[in-house]
Amino acid sequence: MSTPTNSSIPLSPDRRHETRAPELVAALAAGPAIAAVVVAMRVYTRFVLIKKRFWEDYSILAALACSIAMSIFVGITVIEGAGRHIETVSPAQATAILKNQIGVMQFYGLAHFFLKMSIMLQYSRVATLPWEKKLCFVIMAIIITAYMAMQVASLLRCLPFEAHWNPRYPGARCINSTAFFFASQALNIAMDLIILFGPLVILRHSSAPLQQRFFFGVALAFGGAAIVVASLRLQTLVPSATSQDPTWDKVPSGVYGVIEANLGIACACIVTLRPLLRRLWLSLPSKRGTRAAMSSGTARSMPGMARIRASLYHISLSSRDNTQVSVEDSQSRDVDVAHSAEKVEKRGGSISFES
Repeated sequence: MSTPTNSSIPLSPDRRHETRAPELVAALAAGPAIAAVVVAMRVYTRFVLIKKRFWEDYSILAALACSIAMSIFVGITVIEGAGRHIETVSPAQATAILKNQIGVMQFYGLAHFFLKMSIMLQYSRVATLPWEKKLCFVIMAIIITAYMAMQVASLLRCLPFEAHWNPRYPGARCINSTAFFFASQALNIAMDLIILFGPLVILRHSSAPLQQRFFFGVALAFGGAAIVVASLRLQTLVPSATSQDPTWDKVPSGVYGVIEANLGIACACIVTLRPLLRRLWLSLPSKRGTRAAMSSGTARSMPGMARIRASLYHISLSSRDNTQVSVEDSQSRDVDVAHSAEKVEKRGGSISFES
């Protein structure tokens, strides 16, 4: 479908000054900022507090980088006239918007790819049964294949390449953009649903404590909210793709796209923040005395044996020979000092001894 020119629609004073750009600007300001803060908290938790990092942490960082890049391209389209009526946008600006939309679509797809890979890498790490791990690897293979196909199809949906921004280019051939965008978003939602309900299968056999399961539940709830946003975006794709005023009518799709990607990134980090939140909770003045009393009582009730309460974070206890033991673990249970290093290491924690 050809892009309307500024002579296609009669110009009126009211339409000249109308703009939806603030909607995009608000989404661009809030979405990446919130996602960046949550990812920074995750990085601090994994890299500094528990000193354990996994492949999913690097994948979520890549997702955040792609989301920020996508937001930059969306911001450029706003500068060029996105959010205004098409008759107020010059042909040069319309061309610039179409060119930058290519970057928006590419980084939108990459952000979702790295986001989903981060979640599945974490699932595969906490899965306990062999068939659960195999299921995670199968889903990851599907994600890789599907998103590679979508990225390539997005670049080749118009040939020659110049036809992306110039439908009148000699020999220009384009696929049905409405069908392509609809299929891409439907695939996104389908993959989100698979990933959303994946933990329900894995957690059935998980030995994670109730508190950790609660955090998984919170993450699932927010993941459901991200799917709702994706569904809302799906509803806006068809009318925006067939609109005669695309610079105005595509704004809701852009807003939902920015929110969807960044909300998904934030949701993927929630379950990893439990150690940090626990540390902050225990640092409250009213909680310090309670924790000290509990640790002292545990030590007195077990004379002759150095025991550690491997709580969510860093609880120190002196053994009979005055060796200080510090434990960081994601589980909450009592373990023997002799076996604590092995058990904590298996659960992604770390142990250090100071004489």
